[in-house]
Amino acid sequence: MIKNENIRNLVKKYNENKLSHVFLIETDNKEFAFRDIKEFVKILNCQENIFQEDCSKCNLCHLIETESLPTFKVIMPDGQAIKKGQMETLKHQFSTVPYLSKYNIYMIQDAEKFNASSANMMLKFIEEPEKNIIGFLITDNRENVIHTIKSRCEIVNAYYGQKNIVLSSAIEALVEDYLYNIEVEKEKSIVYNKDVLDSKLEREEMILFFKAILKIYLQLFQEEIIPEKLISLKNLSKEQVFKRISLVAECLERLNYNVNILLLLDDFVLRLED
Repeated sequence: MIKNENIRNLVKKYNENKLSHVFLIETDNKEFAFRDIKEFVKILNCQENIFQEDCSKCNLCHLIETESLPTFKVIMPDGQAIKKGQMETLKHQFSTVPYLSKYNIYMIQDAEKFNASSANMMLKFIEEPEKNIIGFLITDNRENVIHTIKSRCEIVNAYYGQKNIVLSSAIEALVEDYLYNIEVEKEKSIVYNKDVLDSKLEREEMILFFKAILKIYLQLFQEEIIPEKLISLKNLSKEQVFKRISLVAECLERLNYNVNILLLLDDFVLRLED
């Protein structure tokens, strides 16, 4: 299942025949983005347009998963840079019409690591796009990608939330109680938000508060161990957990501005109940 909503939206564009030929994926988690794009590549190449997870109707998904499909190429930096020779090889390999799948698809990790010669070769490759070639460039900062390449890509933001969050035990305990009340008990809801504010949390501490919430939802999504008190949250579907991750990420973004914290908490609870 594709985790990121913006990458999932590419499926809709594909179905509407509105897909670009090259995408720049800016992400805070290259591993997650890589996995999501692989799932999208499986959908793109499904021969019968009926792709399902763990589909066994053909061998294409397995070949994509193991990066063994000749028409699906993953390029990593060679040492400290993506080199001209790598791009020349890719161009040569994709000079023919795909024969095992619908598209020739390439994925370039660490797109900020093009050097001058490989960037020029990349430009030649994407300035005259073939209709059966689709590319994905992954970076953790689009500003570090050479402008001439970036300007020719459709940019997709793929945010997943921070993977490694170090938090105080006091914040973690408060969050555990908070989620128990709003997710498990569902009795106090908005009223309980005032109790949180009574804890005299400053704005920076509220950021840590939401990061601790995010940490639990990410653990839940990745099927890792969560606090025993919240074990019933495992009954949530993947879609419900992903919705919560996206909602917390939005709250963290809003905390960068002069938002009313009580209103933010109330909005968070109300949208959880939707």
